[in-house]
Amino acid sequence: MESPTLKNLVSATKQTESDIGKLELVNQFFNNRIRYDLDSNVWGVKEYWATPDELIEKGVGDCDDYALAKYFILKDVGLGRVLKLVYGRLLTTSEPPLFLLYDGPQSLVLDNKIDSILTLQERSDLLPILGFNHVGLWTFHRGTWELLTTNSKRLVQWRELLRRLKE
Repeated sequence: MESPTLKNLVSATKQTESDIGKLELVNQFFNNRIRYDLDSNVWGVKEYWATPDELIEKGVGDCDDYALAKYFILKDVGLGRVLKLVYGRLLTTSEPPLFLLYDGPQSLVLDNKIDSILTLQERSDLLPILGFNHVGLWTFHRGTWELLTTNSKRLVQWRELLRRLKE
């Protein structure tokens, strides 16, 4: 991450003592600064996963851009082991959002629809389906995560994003 804005966020987040404090700081940072819009309007393509720098530069993105930016910042400050990017189903509209899940002592949802960080149980509008991060790929089945593979790079969008982040 090159942006001075993101460097400041990482620095402030590292100084925050608790995991919950880190989650709240990062969640509010992106939810307050980024305007929601579809990739077709922002990038001119149906699906594009923006890097955190691209998201900050544009100031606009869709649900996956919010979730990915939050993931990479929180991973940079040491929470990667308890984070999953989750494809799910929004039960009220059948939308297929991507959101960030803190899978610690409680499963906490960070998304762009609701500013408050709520437990997965409190978010009865969300049905998790598939989770992934830098170490694996899981399915959500009968209320628990089942590891499918330790190769999350099977997801084409994820692999492409990781490649662009290294450039």
